[in-house]
Amino acid sequence: MSDFLTIASAGAIPRQDIEGLPPELQTYRIETWGCQMNEHDSEKMAGMLQSFGLSPAPNPRTADIVLLNTCSVREKAAEKVFNRLGQLRALKDYRPHMLLGVCGCVAQQEQEHIFERAPWVDLVMGPRRLSSLPDLIRASRERKRVLGVFDARDSLIPEIDAVQRISRTRGYVTVMEGCNKTCTFCIVPFTRGREAYRTPEAILKEVEECVHDGLPEVQLLGQNVNAWRSGAWDFARLLGAVADVSGLSRLRFTTSHPLHFTDRIVDAMAAHPTVCRFLHLPLQSGSDDVLKRMKRGYTARDYRDRIARLRASVPEIALSTDIIVGFPGESEDDFQATLAIVEAIRFDSIYSFIYSPRPGTVAAASDDDVFEGLKKERLHRLQQVQDIIQAERNAQWVDRVVEVLVEGPSSRGGGQLCGRTSQNHPVNFDAEPALVGRTASVRITRASAHSLKGILSEPLTDGGAPNIDRVETAICEGTSGASSPEQGAYHRTGATP
Repeated sequence: MSDFLTIASAGAIPRQDIEGLPPELQTYRIETWGCQMNEHDSEKMAGMLQSFGLSPAPNPRTADIVLLNTCSVREKAAEKVFNRLGQLRALKDYRPHMLLGVCGCVAQQEQEHIFERAPWVDLVMGPRRLSSLPDLIRASRERKRVLGVFDARDSLIPEIDAVQRISRTRGYVTVMEGCNKTCTFCIVPFTRGREAYRTPEAILKEVEECVHDGLPEVQLLGQNVNAWRSGAWDFARLLGAVADVSGLSRLRFTTSHPLHFTDRIVDAMAAHPTVCRFLHLPLQSGSDDVLKRMKRGYTARDYRDRIARLRASVPEIALSTDIIVGFPGESEDDFQATLAIVEAIRFDSIYSFIYSPRPGTVAAASDDDVFEGLKKERLHRLQQVQDIIQAERNAQWVDRVVEVLVEGPSSRGGGQLCGRTSQNHPVNFDAEPALVGRTASVRITRASAHSLKGILSEPLTDGGAPNIDRVETAICEGTSGASSPEQGAYHRTGATP
């Protein structure tokens, strides 16, 4: 008999203490790895904890609850989580009342193995079980090692009203969870489950709440966002309805699948200036043979035709994509096909990665026959080509005036601010911090492959949500994370006790 309690569905534990959590739990800390979906999941968990009266802790040493919200897209993701758990073990020994939990995709993937390798962990919760967090916390105080995971066939998606947003400029809004695709390299269907869709009424209500809270931009989220549907509604109709919400300045959506990127979506983007002139559309490979082995469901020509249709209707569109190099069986000709399509389409940015097998996927059973040195060499060649393209494309913005939504201090320091254009280009410029959350007119004076630099022309709008730095100290990025549910663009911050 196992020595941990499994909670199979929301409500499995009697909710006898609905008014609060155990009184010794007063503060929390969430460390986040992964894509925007994970970031938003952390916002939901923070909102639930704060609705029960808990306060954010500036570091793990003062937190009564520490949750690691994890990502399993990349190889060795689980090992990174166990390394972090090892760092936290001494703190758990010193403060035994501290509740330590592992959430997210690694939790769903590893399940009870987390308890076997790290018996000081109290709680393991999969990403589709967020609404059960209060019940799991209560149960962990009654019996150590509480497991809350979902059945991958489950089509439910719970509504969570309490969301503590960490951005002053952007509100994430989940429209769907999971993925029904069977891409041979991808672990998402195993960790996020089958597709489940929120109703258009619930989505529009949350978007309106974001606008009411002063957030100028909304980003619609889903692992396969453009596959969303509800009755007579498709994603194109939803996109138009959200774009028409009064007071909304900008609308983004991610991540799309080429198979579902329809002409109706293109027309909706073209018809609504509120929809940002940016699209992330994962390609993965330029070789038809590799795409077939990946079970992507389209050819390189199909992909190029979709891009041509989009650019004809939205000529100012900027494009980003995901590319895997070194997929099993990839020949030099296959790789050259990838280079050719990158040079032909001329993406504004790419997320490029060496193939790494993920447990349980079809590709993991294949012979990983592209040796590591060749994978690295191909990745370097691809990134060299892309850096030249990006520098050339960014140079076209010099001397132009663009509208920038100011997000916060520039990572470059020096008192500069950073914001993004509708095309998602980061722009650094000198300005006062009071401009954060507003839209500014900036003249671009210099361009590099990865950012633009400009001078402030004039602020255009008031706005931005109230300062919520208090919450930003409680939801931090982990040591690595993905920007796309299919891939990963890794952020790095310190994550020490």
